[in-house]
Amino acid sequence: MATFAYTSRDSAGRPANGSLTAASVGEALQMIRAEGKYPISVRPTAESEAEAAPVTGGAGVKISRADLIQIATQLSIMIDTGVTLIEALDCIGKQLERPAARKLVADLTEQLQAGISFSNALNRHPRSFPRVFIALMKASEHSGMMSRMLGRAVAYLRDEQETTRKVKGALTYPMIMLTFAMTTTIFLLAFVLPRFTAIYANKKAALPVPTKVLMAISDGLVSHYLAILTTVVLGAILGTFYFRSPSGARVWHYVQLHAPLLGKMFRKLHLSRGLRMVGTMAGSGVQLTDCIATAHDLCANTYFKQLWTSVSLQIQAGKQLSEPLFESDLVPRSVSQMIHSGEKGGKLAHVMEQVAGFAELELKEQIANMTRYIEPLMIIIMGFIIGGVAMALLLPIFTISRVMTAH
Repeated sequence: MATFAYTSRDSAGRPANGSLTAASVGEALQMIRAEGKYPISVRPTAESEAEAAPVTGGAGVKISRADLIQIATQLSIMIDTGVTLIEALDCIGKQLERPAARKLVADLTEQLQAGISFSNALNRHPRSFPRVFIALMKASEHSGMMSRMLGRAVAYLRDEQETTRKVKGALTYPMIMLTFAMTTTIFLLAFVLPRFTAIYANKKAALPVPTKVLMAISDGLVSHYLAILTTVVLGAILGTFYFRSPSGARVWHYVQLHAPLLGKMFRKLHLSRGLRMVGTMAGSGVQLTDCIATAHDLCANTYFKQLWTSVSLQIQAGKQLSEPLFESDLVPRSVSQMIHSGEKGGKLAHVMEQVAGFAELELKEQIANMTRYIEPLMIIIMGFIIGGVAMALLLPIFTISRVMTAH
């Protein structure tokens, strides 16, 4: 026999918590239903769970963020209608098409049937479930509001996915245009210009300076292409290792935050994601220090990691959240002031989510404006590069024509 803690709803829909002794999760579910309640989650107490939890290694199953949102959305709806968590997972697992998603849901169902809590079952698959998602589910096990927490988690994941997609889209366009310009230039220098060089040599024409420069570059590119290719590949490999090191990552993150046009975008991205994460978790009953720790661990920028570390230390020292934000150059003073007002009014979580939404809206507008600036800028750059090469190829033709006309 084991002791199980459970969350449920009564006939009026009010949440209820309790504990009971049963031989299995199935028996515990029957006992809860016999009392006229609708079980939401059933898990063993700390002592029973320590005995039942299996020892596992690895990073678990990985699914896409879109699959995670789909599963969480369906879970939220089904649990809200009174379906138990195990039954909901079993139903969802039968509908999934991707093998990885089916395997993940099957493992979650198996762990729950073995008496493992939902949050611990999720923790077996860190590549699929972000820490913020697991923290919200852990909080729901204590509050009995799993459906509501799943809804908040889905909203957070959707906002994060949309913001990330917009940022990637804004960066993808200029990279494609730049790659096209470089590829075209290399093609002209390596394959087209050498043919013109033979023509100009036969005519013995006096070549203009731009043409001589391009011919020298073309000769170097054709004669030493192996050395150049090797240098580029080695440079890319060494650069990758360097930027993955702490010092290299710090340099790269500094460039991100201070680059023209892109710097403000990355600042708003990291700030909005951190505020959204803290606000979502704090509004769900998670302790503020745990919220800050999660924001720190999931942050992808060294300087914002330092900011969240400073926030955590000062909160533990008894200060308010807004105090280290006022001291940071990464956080606009208006944002710090709004968070300070939220602390004074006792609505910190709500204010942080509102501020995060405002920052995300500004980010989207900035991405749209940046895209409008980048398109003509890239066209000008491509025109300058390709047009310059074309003019350097054609200038000697005019020179040859003048020489022939003079004779």
